[in-house]
Amino acid sequence: MTDNRHEREEYLEQDDLERETARRRQSIIALAVVVVLVVAGVVLAGRLRAVADLQDCLMTRATNCLEIVAPR
Repeated sequence: MTDNRHEREEYLEQDDLERETARRRQSIIALAVVVVLVVAGVVLAGRLRAVADLQDCLMTRATNCLEIVAPR
């Protein structure tokens, strides 16, 4: 009976290869999340810059602001 229990516990434990695979998968997922956040940040910064340029133009009471800040 104890031999069967030992086999069951050994089967449930992760070996080094499984742990390494899980760590690698977690690292790839974390990297993907960071890349998505960086890309979203760059896009957001670009949009905010375009809005700021348009607001600056409008504050000068110019009438041709759409020519200065081209829509994207």
